[in-house]
Amino acid sequence: MLIAENVCKYFGSNQVLQNVSMKVQDGDVVVIIGPSGSGKSTFLRCLSHLERIDSGRIVINDKEITKDTKKINISSEVGIVFQNFNLFPHMTALQNVMEGPVTVKKMPVKEAKELSMDLLKKVGLADKMDCYPSKLSGGQQQRVAISRALAMNPKIMLFDEPTSALDPELVGEVLNVMKTLAKEGMTMVVVTHEMGFAREVADRVIFMSEGRLLEEGVPEEVFTAPKNSRTRSFLSSVLSLG
Repeated sequence: MLIAENVCKYFGSNQVLQNVSMKVQDGDVVVIIGPSGSGKSTFLRCLSHLERIDSGRIVINDKEITKDTKKINISSEVGIVFQNFNLFPHMTALQNVMEGPVTVKKMPVKEAKELSMDLLKKVGLADKMDCYPSKLSGGQQQRVAISRALAMNPKIMLFDEPTSALDPELVGEVLNVMKTLAKEGMTMVVVTHEMGFAREVADRVIFMSEGRLLEEGVPEEVFTAPKNSRTRSFLSSVLSLG
């Protein structure tokens, strides 16, 4: 489903990704953890072609997005949900979800509306379809953003710290939607600081630090017996294991 090989990325003279390689199979849930500034979000932006890589290659669904992307509709291959919701403020929840299928995929309005209504119901927002973002909580806005990404029927979903901008009491409603998607077999790569989610849902956990992929394994291995000393130090800090 997804192959990243020796991905390198520079911002000026600063190398933020150093030969990062990863494989994701169809239906996998891969969670990327690590300290702030380790390159996790940049890596996700490279996977969605929002950032161009300087070397290496990225293949999604047998299509190399690092080559002739003019022939590839990236939004039909990859959906991405950001920390900030990035909803159109002048559009209702329903209109936000409909926008992509109508303008990008040229879906008939009636069909797009039915699809969008179904997706909003799926994330528990059947009663908020006609609300504007300013009238929605952060958790509700993020669930609209997830519906908007799903409306493009992507092969893989990327989540860039989707709960980091939310009040603590709203985190659960977004994680529950993500758990449902995982159970339904959606291929997902998730950058998160929610260690409980990583332990419960991930098929594999990846630890990144200073632009490098330092450790990869099943959650039980990474969380209870990390091999890399930097992973141990990080987990000791965030899990308060001492």
